[in-house]
Order: sequence, then structure tokens, then C-alpha cells
Amino acid sequence: MRAGYSWVTPRLTAIVALGLLGCQAPSQNSAWSLTNAERDAIRAVDTAFVHAWIRDDTASVLRLFSPEAILFPPGSAPIEGLPAIRAYWWPNDGSHTQITSFTRNVAEIRGTRQLAYLRGTAHLAWAYVKDGKRTVQSSQSTDLVLLAPDAKGQWRIIRQMWNPTPP
Repeated sequence: MRAGYSWVTPRLTAIVALGLLGCQAPSQNSAWSLTNAERDAIRAVDTAFVHAWIRDDTASVLRLFSPEAILFPPGSAPIEGLPAIRAYWWPNDGSHTQITSFTRNVAEIRGTRQLAYLRGTAHLAWAYVKDGKRTVQSSQSTDLVLLAPDAKGQWRIIRQMWNPTPP
């Protein structure tokens, strides 16, 4: 067992987050727990996220986030807000990253009607071009995405974190 917080599971992390936001952890039979339709809507957000990356559609990726969203990239400071997220994933330095393959396997979707999380694994491959030099890379990760409905009831990504895993 690793030192530190290795005992913290994604479910516990989400339950703690729900508690910090004043929500009670959902039970399977709770009137506050997600309906199947809400789980389907959250899964649709994730599917749209994956497909938008594969299409290289910046606007569609960003539309899935709330304006106050925060990314937690591994080994980096948090990236706060849509302008910073755009600059992080699509820097204005003459480089271009093209996602060539992206699959996500969703392990669970849980939460309340005010706050939910999606936990899964992802396999990603991309080509990066800068100054005429092209490199190809790939990665695997464990992902945790927190979502909340916006004022119109549409689920939006409010927090996203990922941790690379060995191939």
C-alpha cells in the first residue's frame, strides 16, 4: 500500500465533495439520488466530450464546461475558468494537438440532482505538431469528473481531474 491518501476511493472523494458543498451523500433509494434519465444525460455529456475531442472541435469541448470549471491536471496547478482551460488545452503558441483516438470506460455515475460524479478510465492517443516537428503520444488514465446542472438544467462539467496509469 502506498503512503499518503491511497485509502481514499473515488466514491469517498465524491461523498466528501458532496458534504463540503452541503449535500448529503445519495443512497440508491434516496429521492435526491440521480434518476436513470439524469445518469443518461451525464453519460451523454461524457460521450459528447470524447466525440468533440476526436472531431477537434474546441467550441464543443468548451461548451460542456461551466464557466467556473476547474481542471486538475497531474503534476500541475489547477486551471481555473474557461479562458484558462482554453489556453491550457489550445495554447496560442503555434502548436496543434490532434486527438487520434479517445475511449472512456465509465465505471460509475453517482451523486445527487445538484452534484454528480463520473469515474472511469480513459485511453488517449494524439499527434502534436509544433515548428514543423510532429510527435505521437498516448496515455491511459483514471478520471474523475464532477458535474452540476446549469440554470437551464443542463449538466455541465465543473471539475475534472485525471491521473495517468501505467499501460
